[in-house]
Order: sequence, then structure tokens, then C-alpha cells
Amino acid sequence: MQRSLTVAALYFGDNVLIFRYLAKEVFTTLAGLTLLLLLIFMSNQFVHYLNRAAIGEFPAMVLLKVMLIEMPNLLVLLLPLGFYVSILLAYGRLYADSEMTVLNACGFGEGALLKMSLMMASIIFLFVLLIMTWASPHIAKARTRILHSVGLKTMIQTLLPGRFHILPDGLSVIYVGDMDRGHTEAQDIFLARKVVSEGLGRWDVLWAEKGDLVQAHDDEKMQLHNGREYQGVPGQANYQVAKFEAYTTQLPAPTVSFKSDMRTYPMRLLWPWHGDAKKAAEFQWRLSVPLMVLVLTLIAVPLSRLNPRQGKYAKLFPAMIIFILYANFMFVARDWVALGKVPIWIGMSWLHLVFISLGLFLLRHNRKQLA
Repeated sequence: MQRSLTVAALYFGDNVLIFRYLAKEVFTTLAGLTLLLLLIFMSNQFVHYLNRAAIGEFPAMVLLKVMLIEMPNLLVLLLPLGFYVSILLAYGRLYADSEMTVLNACGFGEGALLKMSLMMASIIFLFVLLIMTWASPHIAKARTRILHSVGLKTMIQTLLPGRFHILPDGLSVIYVGDMDRGHTEAQDIFLARKVVSEGLGRWDVLWAEKGDLVQAHDDEKMQLHNGREYQGVPGQANYQVAKFEAYTTQLPAPTVSFKSDMRTYPMRLLWPWHGDAKKAAEFQWRLSVPLMVLVLTLIAVPLSRLNPRQGKYAKLFPAMIIFILYANFMFVARDWVALGKVPIWIGMSWLHLVFISLGLFLLRHNRKQLA
């Protein structure tokens, strides 16, 4: 009895050492790889947002803020790929250096390797699940508030000197000749607004030498200086002209609305979905991204097995083909559910079952080769 307990303790201790060794190899590779992928994708996002800021879709001052807010969402989309490739690289090196062969000879088979890999994957799974189910709606709301701020200052930041801009109400046009670096003072301001009165389309046209932002009753408005106001109906001669030294006006600004954006919904509002395909698609998407970590682990472990003569990158190309198919069909499956092309009760589960089957097939294939 005492001998059995001693053997069990040694076996358990060896498994702990092996787990720590494997975890160190995988997570070290994961940290470096994820950081590299994050820098690449953040650079692409920066260029994308910079182009949008250049054409005046949103102010350049919020560019960095938007990117920092979206970083957790980008990170959870990169972690499944990073962990998947980390297993392939780490285990591939162990196979190429015959270290895994030594472990197999000592009784540490592919089943034990898969079990430890799933234990490591569960850590990534829980982190991704937390971000997708809890943090993601808050991130979406914060991003929407920034890009569609109701504050006048944010809208003013989008104005480019020397160009005409249509304001959010669709009935006003503004032009500024010049603007300071802080976008708080403007020169040569032209503002035209269409007002429908008694079935006639009247135009109010303002021109001022300069203007600046002022705070009035917890609201920001624009104060114009040394200008004229013209009111009248096009084609009629009875228009009015007024001259002013100071004129305060409220410019229309975008409003924030979360009702049509499912990404801002907390999980409690997505379930039960009561036949709402869009709710079902968003709910299943938030669970599918974490689940993808476990499914890819099931594929990566048998796929990482190499012969000693093969290099550690030998399986990387077919592995990336599998990931690209999986990731792209994730978006396709979500759209199919949202559009009602796939029954809600099936949802995105069919896709995960396909790749789980692939992982089980690879495991069986490896066992047959070893038999």
C-alpha cells in the first residue's frame, strides 16, 4: 500500500513538472506571438482610422482613445490564433528535438498531452469568455459614445478649413476659412441652414469674421463675432439682413443611439432571444469565440506531431489553412444566423462540430500510426 502511494506521488509530481515545462514553452511563445500580432493589427487599425480622420469622419484627437478602447476586443480575437500557433511551434520544437519522443517513452502519451493542453487552453478560454460576455458590450458603448459624441467640440474637430461640410441634421452647411490648432477658434465662417416654414423652404445664411466655443448652461455653443445674417426664400426679393457683433448659435450634433446595435447589449438582454435571429447571432458569437480556443487546441495537439527529420514549421502551413477556414466560416455562420438562413436552434454549433470532428480524426490518425 505504501509503495503504491509513493509511486502515485512520484507520478503526480512528474506530471506537475511536465505541465510546468510545457506551459512555460507555450505561454512564452504565446506572449511574444500575441504581442507581434497585436502590433501588426494595431498598425493596420491606426492607418484605417487615420484615413477616416483625414476625410473628416471623426476628429484626430480621439484616434488614440478609440484604438485603446478597442484593444481588448482585438486581443480576444487574436488570442485563439496566438494560442493555436504557440502550441504548434512549442510542441513542434519538442518533437523536432526528440524531447517529446523521450516523454512518450516514459509513458507520457498524446492523451496526457491533450489533457494538459486543454488545461492551459481553459485559462485562455475563461479570459476570452470574460471579455466577450461582460467587457465587450461596455467597449462597444464607449466606442459609440466617442465616435458619435453629442458634444459640439467633437463635431467641430471634424471640420477641415477650406472645405464645405454638411452637418448631422442634413439641412445645414458650414464652411470655415481657417482654424487654430486646438479647433476652438475659427476665422471666416459661413453657415447656411434650411428652414421649412409655411410650406416654403427659407434659408438662413450667417457669415462672421470669427467664432469660438462658449459654455452655456452645461452645453457648448458657438459664438460668432462681427458678421451678418440673411433670411429669405430663394427667388423672392423680401429677404432680411441683420448685422451683429456677437451671435450665439447651437449647431446640430450627432446623437447617441444604442437600440439598433446588438454589440452594446449585455448578455442578459440577449437571452432568451425569443425567435430574434439577430439576438441569437450575437449571443452565439460571444460564446463561439471562447469556444474556438478549445476546438483549435483539439486540432493543434495532433497536428503538432512531427517526425524527428521534419522541421518544427512543417505543419504550420496546413494548420494556418485550417484556421483561416475556421475563422472565416465563423463570420459567415454568424451572418447566416442573423439573416435567418440557418435555424436558430442549430445556430453556429454546426461549424464547431465540423472542426471538433476534424480534431478527433487527427487524434485517431496519430494513434493508428503509433500502433
